Formats: sequence, C-alpha cells, structure tokens
Amino acid sequence: MNVEYPPVDPGRRRRGSLADEVVTYVRDLILAGALKPGAKIDQAAIGEVLDVSRSPVREALVILGREGLVEVTPRRGASVAHLTPDDIIDHYELFGVVAGRAAAMAAESLKDDEIAELTAIHERFEHDSGEDLSALNNAFHRVINSAAPRRTRWLLRHLVSSVPSRYYEFIEGWDSQAVQHHAAILEAISARDADGARRAMEEHLHRSGLAAAELLQRHGYWDEEAEQ
Repeated sequence: MNVEYPPVDPGRRRRGSLADEVVTYVRDLILAGALKPGAKIDQAAIGEVLDVSRSPVREALVILGREGLVEVTPRRGASVAHLTPDDIIDHYELFGVVAGRAAAMAAESLKDDEIAELTAIHERFEHDSGEDLSALNNAFHRVINSAAPRRTRWLLRHLVSSVPSRYYEFIEGWDSQAVQHHAAILEAISARDADGARRAMEEHLHRSGLAAAELLQRHGYWDEEAEQ
C-alpha cells in the first residue's frame, strides 16, 4: 500500500537527538493509524521528510522495535508490528498504574501553591484559553508527577513519550472528556485523598486507551492486512 509521510511543522519538532525525533514521528504515524499493521516503513522517505540521514532512522526503528511497535528483519527492512486493540489498551493501563501512583503521592505531598498552579492550568484548559491543549495537558500532569521520586518521574517521561504527542488532534472531542477526568483528579488531590487521586488517574488513562483503540478501529487499522 502507498503511505504518505506528512511534513512536520518546524514549531512542533521535539528537542532531543535526531533518532528521538524520528521515533516520535513514526510512533505518531502508527498510533494515529496512518501506518497500519504489516506496512513496510520507507526509511528513505522518512529521512527526506525530516531531513536526516539513514543512520538516525535505523536507530529509531531499533528503538521502536524494542517498544513492540515495529518489526525489524535483517536485509528485509522494517514494518509495522501487528498490534491488537488489547495491546493499545494494555499500554495505557500500565501507564495509568504508574501515573496513579504519582497522583496519590501528589495528593499527600503537593504544597498549596502547587495545587493552586494545578487548578489554574485546569481552568485554562476547561475554559478554552486558546492555548495549545497538548501543552496544557502536559503541564497539568507535570505538576502532579513532580511529587513522584526521581526514578518514577523518569519512567513517566518514557511512558508519556510512548503515546501520540498530539493526542488532542487525533481524537475528536477528547478535550471535553479530559476536562471531566482532570476535574476528578484535581478534586481528589485538593481533598488530600490519595486513593481517590490514584483511582481517578487510572480511570483517565484507561479511558484514554479505549479512545485510542476506538480511533484506530474507525480508521480501519485492523480491517485488513497492509500489502507486504
């Protein structure tokens, strides 16, 4: 099948190594349904779109292979792994377990001024301040995650990077659902309810996984195998 590799807005290119940039680009294409299971990955096309050499592209595909998103076969190149809806949902739920732990710690240890900052971010998101929703979402979770130990924060950063970077563009209407989820998380943290914060965060990520799987289903992700 023919796959289009869209250009990247220079303002949205992530900081980091060239391989990291390629990883983000290809991961988003897979998890947004643009690259379907079994589809061969055109390394030359990716290099041209991102203006990078073949070396960081190859490095990125190895990383994505470790994540289970790509299958790399010596002398045959790389193709998209055969993910199932359960694979997508399970990933988000695992994310939720770690994020829920951080939310519980936030309920117990965030200072009043940090909760006030969290509230202000939520209100900007809720009332459509015109700001980048993904950036506001990241800021909301960053305040919560700051309560976690260093190793947990490292793991959360990895988990955050392993889901689509432009979630609110991929899933129509998700912003209104996220407002409700964030409100429940914020309410529990403000009440110093650690168990409630953990449950609310786990539910948020569970629902995120269901929405991501549903999006892929609507895009025909599992309807038929890609041409080899």
